[in-house]
Amino acid sequence: MKTSHVLAVPALALLSLSLGCGPQDPDSRSLPQAGDTLPEPRPTVSPTDYMLVQPAVNRIWGSGDKDVWAVGPNGLMLHWNGKVWRSVAVPTGKDLLSVWGSSDKDVWAVGEAGVVIHWDGSAWSRATTPVPDTSELNDIWGTSGNNIWAVGDRGVIIQYNGSAWGSFSLPSINHLLTVWAASTTDAWIGGDLGMLLRWDGSSWTEQPSNSTLPFVHIRGTAPNKVWAARKDNNVWTFDGTKWARISGGYQASHLWMSSDTDVWLYGGYDTYRYNGTMWSVVSLYGLSALWTNGPSAGWANAGTSMIRNSGGSWSINW
Repeated sequence: MKTSHVLAVPALALLSLSLGCGPQDPDSRSLPQAGDTLPEPRPTVSPTDYMLVQPAVNRIWGSGDKDVWAVGPNGLMLHWNGKVWRSVAVPTGKDLLSVWGSSDKDVWAVGEAGVVIHWDGSAWSRATTPVPDTSELNDIWGTSGNNIWAVGDRGVIIQYNGSAWGSFSLPSINHLLTVWAASTTDAWIGGDLGMLLRWDGSSWTEQPSNSTLPFVHIRGTAPNKVWAARKDNNVWTFDGTKWARISGGYQASHLWMSSDTDVWLYGGYDTYRYNGTMWSVVSLYGLSALWTNGPSAGWANAGTSMIRNSGGSWSINW
């Protein structure tokens, strides 16, 4: 398997603003008179540096280059409109852990304390679900506005059918970490202790995983092209019949793919991209989130750095 290298993104420079006190206007104070006691000289005020606070991001999703959402801690919701990033008000202060949508007017985000919120094209609102406040929702994915899944701690599985959220019960309370759906009759869930579940259109059934390592992230492009990242950063693929670990030493804790020719592995030290023929090592380090709209457009987050792919070249945007 061939590997090529892409130039590294330059390190982020800290931004600061300097504020200082200038001299007073001489006309604004009285001149000293004979016999006056002159005040002690005032100490010089040193400029104060203010480091601009830049938000960390947990996940990114977009319907296109001019409609991208990023979610993060304490109800952080950011929106890219093709020109600028803006903070958008949401009806929660809880950490938001995942975001997905079927269009620019139908976007969902989930997070701590069973939070589920919905964007209708004009505002975010809180959704009613059967999720208890004690269960954290870790991931969300769907195939349309009428088929959306979200999973969380203590075995929580909920599905949106276009009008309401319903729940599914399991014979276990494993923490469920990730969900991905290929269609209304085919979906996957991964969880702790090696739990792996598959949906056949009517029920979820446990699949053999032969390990207690958690499935951290599952994504795919078709029923026979499914990818899974496990806690040890090893990456596995499902070909429609069996799971197998990919060769080449590629490691990741998270996945993104916009097509069969735009597959990304990230979350480890390096980031890797597969173009359908060969792998490239992309020097984007320690990413927490990544979204692309093909090979020449996308966004990624590392720490508090938001990095943009424009025309196939990555550069730090803040």
